[in-house]
Amino acid sequence: MNNLYKYDMFISYATKNADIAQYVVEKIERRGKRCFIAPRDINSGADYASEIIRGISNSLAVLLIFSSESDKSAYVLREINSAVSRNKTIIPLRIENFLPSEALEFYLGPTHWLDAFPQVLDTHLDSILSILKGLSAQSEEPSAKEVVFSGMQTVEISDLLAAGWTKKQITLREIELDYLCVPSDRYNMNDMTEGVLEDWIDSVQESADTSCALVRDDQIIGYCDFDPVERQDFELLRTGSTMIKADMIALYAFGGQFDAYIAMAAVDPDHASQDAYLRIFDWIFARLDKWNEEGISIDRIGISVYQPLLEKFCKALGFEYAGINPAGGKIYETTMEKLSENNLYRKRRCF
Repeated sequence: MNNLYKYDMFISYATKNADIAQYVVEKIERRGKRCFIAPRDINSGADYASEIIRGISNSLAVLLIFSSESDKSAYVLREINSAVSRNKTIIPLRIENFLPSEALEFYLGPTHWLDAFPQVLDTHLDSILSILKGLSAQSEEPSAKEVVFSGMQTVEISDLLAAGWTKKQITLREIELDYLCVPSDRYNMNDMTEGVLEDWIDSVQESADTSCALVRDDQIIGYCDFDPVERQDFELLRTGSTMIKADMIALYAFGGQFDAYIAMAAVDPDHASQDAYLRIFDWIFARLDKWNEEGISIDRIGISVYQPLLEKFCKALGFEYAGINPAGGKIYETTMEKLSENNLYRKRRCF
């Protein structure tokens, strides 16, 4: 086993391919390697999504058991997203003569497929072990680098881009945070409700004024999207008729009267705290002040809520329950007039 990692490989597979995944793990581990495979290596009582991220982070490489089933699995797609965001080598073992969808192909890019159909043979296992051997020889302790954003702070997306983050890096991490904060087993998150990857990447550059990242020592641990919208679109959002879409964002740069919607305020569960959410809300409050100075007046404010701690903050700030969005998240709303009279808001604005 590589000294830097607890596991040699993380196994990503669809439930219907569990027998083949278990067979591969058994054969690989007999050869002295250690694999992370769910549910075997999930700690009892732990958050499933967080445990998956732990497994990927602590593995030298990721083995994708690829089939038509894994291609359409939201869990597999999010695991591969997390692997790519952590620069993990992905070894695709194709067990079916099936080409990947555009979504999965985006993550994999040009890659060497190990075609293991109609069955997995020892020659495929030899190839996997050979790749692991090469990766192990290449891996070294990461060299220390200067921290750009020290401590915990909210950072504008434009500042992240200026500091060297790429749109793809930011996008991958935001999707992963959704995976952690909006788990698929509790909420109906899919392309229809969340948009496709291309939509996310295209929106990063455009979100300089309406999004922020919560960063701790150069690691993105949260983010927030807060967009002005026209009144008729706000009605659709507050009643749960639709999720927010790019064409709903108002042309607000010239000033005027608008409503606003907080599409997401996500914090990694491993870092979730009152301080973390306070920093996000402080950014929201500062954004409202900035817009007001620019002649952009906000009337109503809505928010989609998926986490209990976030819901507590909304209630403390005087937001009232309004309904359920298409993904199953709770919708809360308030007005700028009510918010300005809230004691917590007034205290934070004097902070």
